[in-house]
Amino acid sequence: MATRSQVLSDIALLRQSLRRVGNPHLPLLKLQGWRPAWDVTVDITAIVAALLLALQAPWAAPIALLVLGNRQRALGNILHDAAHRNLTRNRLLNDLVTRALIAPLLFASLSHYRELHFRHHLDLGAQDADPDLIPIPAAKAKSWIAAVAANTLSLRAVLGSTFGHLVDRSVPLGARLYILGWWTVPVAVLGLTAGIGEAAAMLALWLAARATAFHVITTFREMCDHHGLSPGGVFCFTRDIKAAGLWSVLFHPRNNAYHLTHHLLPAVPYYRLPEAQRLFSTLPEYQERAQVCEAYFAEPGPAVGSWQRSLAR
Repeated sequence: MATRSQVLSDIALLRQSLRRVGNPHLPLLKLQGWRPAWDVTVDITAIVAALLLALQAPWAAPIALLVLGNRQRALGNILHDAAHRNLTRNRLLNDLVTRALIAPLLFASLSHYRELHFRHHLDLGAQDADPDLIPIPAAKAKSWIAAVAANTLSLRAVLGSTFGHLVDRSVPLGARLYILGWWTVPVAVLGLTAGIGEAAAMLALWLAARATAFHVITTFREMCDHHGLSPGGVFCFTRDIKAAGLWSVLFHPRNNAYHLTHHLLPAVPYYRLPEAQRLFSTLPEYQERAQVCEAYFAEPGPAVGSWQRSLAR
């Protein structure tokens, strides 16, 4: 497949450039096991606080849903790093912790997620081969807002965001039953300690957040990563977004906006991606070919602007 060879060629080009300057990226490959442990703790704490807020002050439910969806997205990025075995180089421990604590919480099978994600890396932008490719019907994409709406209003996409691999028939039945079995434990504990009504309300909030805030955030994030670019390799079909502030925290928690950097060197953990991007930006090959946006919406160089330019062609 031509696209796969182009992807591998771009990765090889970057690594050749790094070797030429003495492999300064090697320290960036070192993992700090406490970082994902701390970040997961922060996420779970925020989730518990949001659930309690919504139960005690129903008027604050929209705020709680936004926090829940954002932290679901953040945990999804931890799952993403786990798929690359970037939590710890001990493969058994990496997968054991992920399968026990993170993947089922997000209605995900680690094995299936890893398989699809590796296909995304290798078959980047290839029609009918890249599982993350977002098709945008031209008639429904007169603007970037219309493009986002066309994806977020897709029933199939909403169901996928809400129920994850539970509604994916390509996932083995045993893996889906494991997710359901895993969920019976926290729901049962909540039912015994807080009451059946409260447990049901918390589960409903979790699902509602996945169907709304998480779904919109994830869709927009995926479009920021690749939409509006031409397939044919990593450089031409992936962008880095250097934006900081609240938009970055909302759409790309855990530095996921450095998506080009990640595709070029997937072994870099999420907490070192900004440093890796700064290193890559000193390389002539990156300077000449990288797609880099400085903001999401505002000039100069907004990410959504590149969608509009593509749609106008």
